Amino acid sequence: MATVANLLMNKFTNWIRNQLGPSPLIGLSMLVMSVLAVLSAFKISPSLPPGFGYALLTAVIASAALYWLIRVGQLWPKVVGGGAGGYRLRPRSGVGLTDPSGKVSGIAALDELSSMIGLNTVKSEIHTLIQRLRVEAARQEQGLPVAPISLHMVFAGPPGVGKTVVARLYGEILRDLGVLQKGHVIETDRSGLVAGYVGQTALKTKQRIAEALDGILFIDEAYALSAHPAGGSDSFGQEAIDTLLKEMEDKRDRLIVIVAGYSDQMRQFVASNPGLPSRFTKTIRFDSYTAEELVAILHATARREGLHMDNESDQIARAFFERASTAPDFGNARTARTLLERAREAQASRISPALAHGNVDLAELTCADIASAVGSMS
Repeated sequence: MATVANLLMNKFTNWIRNQLGPSPLIGLSMLVMSVLAVLSAFKISPSLPPGFGYALLTAVIASAALYWLIRVGQLWPKVVGGGAGGYRLRPRSGVGLTDPSGKVSGIAALDELSSMIGLNTVKSEIHTLIQRLRVEAARQEQGLPVAPISLHMVFAGPPGVGKTVVARLYGEILRDLGVLQKGHVIETDRSGLVAGYVGQTALKTKQRIAEALDGILFIDEAYALSAHPAGGSDSFGQEAIDTLLKEMEDKRDRLIVIVAGYSDQMRQFVASNPGLPSRFTKTIRFDSYTAEELVAILHATARREGLHMDNESDQIARAFFERASTAPDFGNARTARTLLERAREAQASRISPALAHGNVDLAELTCADIASAVGSMS
């Protein structure tokens, strides 16, 4: 019952936040002014009990005082904790510890990242960053100077290599280390930041940022914000970038931004605005999966779906991935998932006539099923 009540309360809170916009106090003030304007236009004089005005004024002053006391309580630890950019680790009980080899343990998201197939460079970069955070936190505890650490990142690489999944795990890791309060990920792209009218893009961008506070704003294909149309300029995309840069500075202790896209385009994006290189100092490169890694991904996905394949199927799938990887629109793990889905369709066509007779292996994907899937995708 409590869970249902919390769910309803969260939905109501999100609805109120969406109605009031990224600045709730301004939105609420505009709402009150709109109501008063309507009452004045229709010459409506509501009958109010004596002393209502004084009671309302007292309530407003008390609410404002309480709001600022809460904000001061939230910001005070950051003011005395070492200055801007000095993230203070407050790990949950039992997490963030290291074993004799120096490996951080007790963080489920980090274990999940380590178990992912491939992505060795990505895993190394994330592990190094965590170690840096821990060292700076230890320096802070001893009263030593703390160097600011930029946690904003560029994820550069082709589609289907796990950029969104890694962003989600990165948020969970930082949450467990106490860097972020929530660690959730808000995914968006150009269409989620840019509006169709002058002045509206900043509001739309701030709305996405407000949703991502205490977590991560993940902007896919971010280079589209700086792409200039032929023979013209993109003032809307520039407005989104300018707003993003300002909010990243103003909310640097509550917001992490990850921009993602193809490597070449992301280099051009970062170079397109003087403020971007200083904000995005870390670029993590995601390499395409090898054919062997894609076969392993195919097996792992099949196991999760209660299926199994034989060795002959591996040879067929490996040869397919080697050919398909040369195409410019190759989808990496997405292609592996599509191949598995086509193989399941072939399996269904093969075994459905025999279901009435029983004794059918519903978990087996034969080499004929994989060959049929490859044929449909070639």
